[in-house]
Amino acid sequence: MNPKSPTSQHLRFTLTFLLFVLTDLVILFCTIPLLLLRLASAFIIAISAGMLLYRQYKLLEGAARTREEHARFLAAAESSMDDFYIFDGVYDEAGNIADFTFSYMNPNAERRLQIKRNSLIGKSLSQVRPFVVSSGLLEQYKQVVETGVSYTTEIFIDDDMIQATWIHVQAVKLGKGIAITSRNITESKRMADRVNYMAHHDHLTGLPNRALMQDRLTQAILRAQRNKKKVALFMLDVDHFKRINDTMGHAEGDALLAAMARRLLASVRESDTVARVGGDEFVVIMPDFNNLDEVKACGKQLVSSISRPLQFGDVELEITVSAGVCIYPDSTQVPEELLKFADHAMYVVKRGGRNSFYIYKPPARPASATSQQTGLN
Repeated sequence: MNPKSPTSQHLRFTLTFLLFVLTDLVILFCTIPLLLLRLASAFIIAISAGMLLYRQYKLLEGAARTREEHARFLAAAESSMDDFYIFDGVYDEAGNIADFTFSYMNPNAERRLQIKRNSLIGKSLSQVRPFVVSSGLLEQYKQVVETGVSYTTEIFIDDDMIQATWIHVQAVKLGKGIAITSRNITESKRMADRVNYMAHHDHLTGLPNRALMQDRLTQAILRAQRNKKKVALFMLDVDHFKRINDTMGHAEGDALLAAMARRLLASVRESDTVARVGGDEFVVIMPDFNNLDEVKACGKQLVSSISRPLQFGDVELEITVSAGVCIYPDSTQVPEELLKFADHAMYVVKRGGRNSFYIYKPPARPASATSQQTGLN
């Protein structure tokens, strides 16, 4: 074929074109994986960038929330009426907590300790407050950190920094340290003590009332059982008190009862209990006796020291008392019967002329349950 012929030229053009297309196709096919890889890489980069931006946003949002929560905490702590402290733990080489240092304290705690809080930050708790060591609080605080169990107590403080104050303390674990909340409960404690005192003492004489007397009697009997001793219970009654009260008036009658209470207290041991159980009736519990002679000697002393004249202005009254005695365990081993039998013995004295005392003795036989008077005059 003639190379210069139109057919040859067309064929060469067609082949050239086909070669060009084929080359483009080869290039295209070779470029597609690279393009796909680039697209995938771009997609991954975009996703990673989005996640990074989202995480950064969350971190910023969390930091803002943390700042807000810290601001709230600080506002609450600073305005709290309770004392509030944060202590950081101090650890020894073995990894055991040995002490604490001041990390934060609110203004109320600053006022309680009467010292600037900035001067305490970083200082050792045991050095600043030796009281926590002597009272055992430091050990309790260590237990809170080691166990994670909070600790609550009421403790009386009387030292150079806090004087004569009852404090309610609560300690909770906070990281490697503790947070302490304390409150002054002195007034509420005094009020509770006052209410408790009024519930167990006679308002006129200040002596234990019947409820407290029963408790003291129970304790005296338990101690007598352990130590193999005796307990003497005296029931005393002012002779002719109703006549005195009606003649001179209730105010003078109350003054007479208060005077009798003082005389009784002056006539017994510190370990004895003097109680007013109603009207003009008094009870004296004398624990730790060994024999009947001791009871007789105490009975004579009580009657003689109390039965003395009492001056009311220009009037002098002759005061006498009648006393009945019941002894544990000689007369009875039933605590409830001690008061009953002592009351019976007291009325034996009243029927016999008053101004004396009488020791109850159980009957020899149930059929002839009578009291036998002891010769004590």
